[in-house]
Amino acid sequence: MKRETRSSDWPLSPSPGQAVSKFSRFKFVQATQLFNISTCSFFLLLAVLLVSHETPQQVRGQELQDVGDTVQILRDIEARVLNVVEQNSAAVVGISDGVGAGSGVIVNDTGLILTAGHVMESDGPYTILFPDGRTANAKPLGKNLDVDSGMIQITDEGKWPAVKLGASDKLRKGDWVVSLGHSGGFELGRTPPVRTGRLLDRNDYQLMTDAVLIGGDSGGPLFNLDGELIAIHSSIGDSVAENRHVKLEIFERDWNRLYRSDRWGQLPELNDPGEKKDPPKIGVSIDRVTAQIKSVKLNSPASDVGIEPGDVVVQFDDQVIESGAQLIDLVRQKIVGDVSRITVIRNGNRLEFEIRLR
Repeated sequence: MKRETRSSDWPLSPSPGQAVSKFSRFKFVQATQLFNISTCSFFLLLAVLLVSHETPQQVRGQELQDVGDTVQILRDIEARVLNVVEQNSAAVVGISDGVGAGSGVIVNDTGLILTAGHVMESDGPYTILFPDGRTANAKPLGKNLDVDSGMIQITDEGKWPAVKLGASDKLRKGDWVVSLGHSGGFELGRTPPVRTGRLLDRNDYQLMTDAVLIGGDSGGPLFNLDGELIAIHSSIGDSVAENRHVKLEIFERDWNRLYRSDRWGQLPELNDPGEKKDPPKIGVSIDRVTAQIKSVKLNSPASDVGIEPGDVVVQFDDQVIESGAQLIDLVRQKIVGDVSRITVIRNGNRLEFEIRLR
C-alpha cells in the first residue's frame, strides 16, 4: 500500500490563475486546473444538447426544464460558495516558524487559531500571516498528534477576524464543502485559494472529501455551505481525490487540553524516512484459522475500544473475514494511524468497533 503523504510535505508549488467572471478576485484550484461553477453549468448544458440527436429546438420541453433546473442548482451553489469565501477569507492565515509553513483559521476575536498538529513541529515562536499583508506574533498551545489537531494563540493585542463554528456530524455523504488554505505556501496579496468538493466518507476522527489538498493547505479550514467551520485539513490518502480533515468535534472534545498546552500522541509519518517502521498492529493474538481472538494486549488499540478474548472477527472495513490469516494480511496493508472498522461476534451478538492502528 502506498505510504500516506501529508499535505505539508508535498513539493508542489502551483501558480493558480484567476477564476473567470465578475468573481475573478477569488482563485479556485482543482488539482492543477481551475474551474468556475458557472463554467461547469455551461458544459453540463452543452453535454445534454450534444447527447441528444435532435437540434436544440427539437429538445423536448421537459428535458429543457430539467437542464434549467440543474443549471439553477449549480448557480445557487456557486453563490453560496462565494458567500462562504467572502465571510471567512480574512480569518484564514498562514503560519510560519521561519523554516516551515502551513495554514490555520482564527476561531475567536482574541486570536485563537486551530491548525493541524503536524504544522506545529517547532516550539515557536510563530508568525501569523494575513492575506491583507498584516502579520502577528503567536505562541504554540497544545497538539494531539494521534488525530493531528493543534492550537495556536496570537499574542499581539487586537480584535481579530474569526469564523463561525459548525458541526460536521450534520453533513451527509455527497454534501458540498468549501476548502480554503494557503496552497503552495503563503503569497502576499493572494486571497486563500478556494476548492469545492463533496463529502465522501467519515470516521470517528476525520472527514474524507474530494476537495483537493496540496502543500501549504495543512491546517486550513473546511466549511459547509452555510459558512460554518466543520473540519481542519490534515492529509491526503493514496489519491488526491482522498483528502482528510480532522472533525471540529475532535477539537471540541480536546479543547481544554489543547488550550492548556498539553501535547500528546505521535505522527509516524514525520519520522525519519530512512527509519525502519514496524507494521501496524491491533494488539491481539488470533487463531489463524477461525479468526477467534485468543488474547488482547493491555493498552492496545483492541483493548482501548473493548475487544475481548473469545470475540470472533467477521469483518474488517468492507472485507468479510474468513480466517485469522486473512485479517493479519489486511492489517499489514494499512499504515500506522489508519482508522478501520472491525466487526466481531460475541455471545451471538454482532458488535462493530472503530479502531486506530498503531
